[in-house]
Amino acid sequence: MNIKLTQSLPKTHTQKILKKEAKSKDAACLVVLIDDKKNILAESVLSDYQTRIEQLIEVSHFNGKACETVADYALAGDKKTTKENPVQLLLVGVGSLDKLRHSVLQKIANTIYKSTQKRVDSITVALGDTLEENQFGQFALNLLAASYRFDKYKSEQQTPVLTDIYLLADPSLEDSLNFAQAVFAGQSLTRDVANEPGNICFPAYMAEQAQELAATYPNLLKVTVLGEKEMSALGMNCFLAVAQGSTKEGKLVLMEYRGQSNFSATADTSKATTNSAKVAGGLKALADKLPSKKAAKKADQNSEDNAHAANNDAPIVLVGKGVTFDSGGISIKPGAAMDEMKFDMGGSAAVLGTIKALCEARLPINVVGALACAENMPSGDATRPGDIIRAMNGKSVEILNTDAEGRLVLCDTLCYVQRYQPKAIIDVATLTGACVVALGHVRSAVFSNDEDVLFDLENASHLSGDLIWHMPMDDEYQAQLDSPIADMQNIGGKGAGAVTAACFLSRFVEEGQAWAHLDIAGTAWISGQDKAATGRPVPLFMQYLKNSANMA
Repeated sequence: MNIKLTQSLPKTHTQKILKKEAKSKDAACLVVLIDDKKNILAESVLSDYQTRIEQLIEVSHFNGKACETVADYALAGDKKTTKENPVQLLLVGVGSLDKLRHSVLQKIANTIYKSTQKRVDSITVALGDTLEENQFGQFALNLLAASYRFDKYKSEQQTPVLTDIYLLADPSLEDSLNFAQAVFAGQSLTRDVANEPGNICFPAYMAEQAQELAATYPNLLKVTVLGEKEMSALGMNCFLAVAQGSTKEGKLVLMEYRGQSNFSATADTSKATTNSAKVAGGLKALADKLPSKKAAKKADQNSEDNAHAANNDAPIVLVGKGVTFDSGGISIKPGAAMDEMKFDMGGSAAVLGTIKALCEARLPINVVGALACAENMPSGDATRPGDIIRAMNGKSVEILNTDAEGRLVLCDTLCYVQRYQPKAIIDVATLTGACVVALGHVRSAVFSNDEDVLFDLENASHLSGDLIWHMPMDDEYQAQLDSPIADMQNIGGKGAGAVTAACFLSRFVEEGQAWAHLDIAGTAWISGQDKAATGRPVPLFMQYLKNSANMA
């Protein structure tokens, strides 16, 4: 799909009638937005169409309710020597301008695309100065996202007629449109790999996707893949406990996006605590630059600025759960809807897509994407309930449920990525059904040990419309993970399942290391007959990284 800013309206087409059959000229459509008070948005640039618009509103009894539509199809024309094909009009209601939140903009964008995709080559959406910059970006992204299709396995594919979208808006929004296009590219990759079936998308496939990205953007991206042999040498036994039940080898894929400068990991984990303290100071200096915090924390400004400068090249690390198919292992899942467990790699798909979007947007920031990829299968080699294994950081874990496997691949990966001495670590995972019970399919859950990272994620959530909700992680929940024979067990009982999963992960983050955990079990895909990946939280991550780059 091509999308561009424009400063002109589509032109009327005229074609002489010939003996041969004339080709259809229903090629363009002008989309006009109307609010619930029947006000024509961007009215000042629509003077040539004013009469047609007002007549159409009147004869159709159009009220301007959100997603209400009416089209005139431009049926009128000269009956003699020429056949005029006036530009089609499509009126779309937007409802109250005070309620143009992300969900409404998404519905309006979907309505526009669905109303035009099968009958015109191009549309021009008259926006004028109706939308603020972040609203414009959300609207453009949702128009693009509406065009996404995953039908590669269908014998018959229907290609939409619509190929070009023009947004009649201020030229100053060009950067916002370019950013939306970059996010769409990443979000589409996320949806592509997540929608693939488990017999196609397994750990090696995810590694191949990352390596293809590195080949496409060689000046920005370096990819390293660790197999089970390397992970065994590192003591990543929690990760391997999940992978060992499958014939598909587990892979830890490390994607280093060098948008600001070169950086490297250090194998000396003995310095983790000292370095983490420096990181925390750097994050506080970053947070102080936000408007709402400028007046606070004056006393240690100089030392914090120095810490920030020393830590400026440290990357932000994104860690994605990549269980490419989750049968539950020996604690096997019920058969109903088990096919949707191909989406259990939604976290790693989101990290992969975010890295692609970063390469497209070329944000001046250093980021590491870690894809923790394994297949969770029952077999003679699979981990059993009751087994005790030792993680990379030396802590022992009693496995009570092999279907609580995502936290096992993540905990070792969290241990590993701290060698980058990152500014912040954010892991993202389709981790718990309890999160779906708590928040449904609207907001992703966020847990964090750092209020600055939490603040920045919540700000990015507001600006992107990719919504999150802060969940508790009180120390009192930690007791649910106590084991009588090991340092901890991998589940915490029936209550607060999403919380205890976050508490489990927190035990593998060094003190002082800024960290957040996103549980996207309810938002990574849509269930049911029309099951499909959503591409979340790529928009959230890209807004967060954009804001972070601007603060650097």
